[in-house]
Amino acid sequence: MSRILVIEDDEQVRLPLVDLLEINGFEVEAVDNGRDGIERAREWGPDLVISDIMMPGIDGYSVLEALQGEERTAVIPFLFLSAKTASGDIRDGLRIGADDYLTKPYEARELLAAIRIRLEKFQRISEAAGKASANAGIDHIFIRDGDRCWFVEYDKLRLLESEENFVRFYFDDEKPLIHRTLNFMEERLPADRFFRGNRRQIFNLKWIGTIKPSFNSGLMVTLKDGRTVEMSRRASQVFKSRMGI
Repeated sequence: MSRILVIEDDEQVRLPLVDLLEINGFEVEAVDNGRDGIERAREWGPDLVISDIMMPGIDGYSVLEALQGEERTAVIPFLFLSAKTASGDIRDGLRIGADDYLTKPYEARELLAAIRIRLEKFQRISEAAGKASANAGIDHIFIRDGDRCWFVEYDKLRLLESEENFVRFYFDDEKPLIHRTLNFMEERLPADRFFRGNRRQIFNLKWIGTIKPSFNSGLMVTLKDGRTVEMSRRASQVFKSRMGI
């Protein structure tokens, strides 16, 4: 039985939604605010989250951002169910990482179909992740961009670049933009393979093509794909010491 967490402050929406989901065979827990929603998602580990956007205190955007900031909850499918119906609102919700966006009042059939589609895709992703993890001979990182996902070997991940609250990943011919921070990724990448060159870039040491002196005692690294990383003075000093140059 799939487990769904509902985060909705309006009781007149929350209670009928819970009834609908339970009648259709889902195990449901519901909370009436964003803070409790984040905590319950961490503790319970639902298979899917349905959240309102406009809530007092922590809104739905902040709930999604918090869950995406933690490895365990980042992969949970997330659906917005909101009274914000403008096309710009829908684009914003999807842009920051929601898997789907439905508007109120909703059609039960449409909502149930969206839930089942997301759960089926999540199941396939989970099964693929399990198979990849079982292969201990391959070091990789899991990258998910909406419905697209990859298991990327560290050796193929050339560069990560920060773009506001997003990080662009460069590997093969792909460059997805993911709702993460560079600090979050730096903590999770192996330090013996990747180096933080400046505030905006982390590069793979195996992809270094050339290294030249740069402005203000810094270094300019050109990767084998032609992209460049201008290291700060402090980062250059750490890099020189680490590389013995």
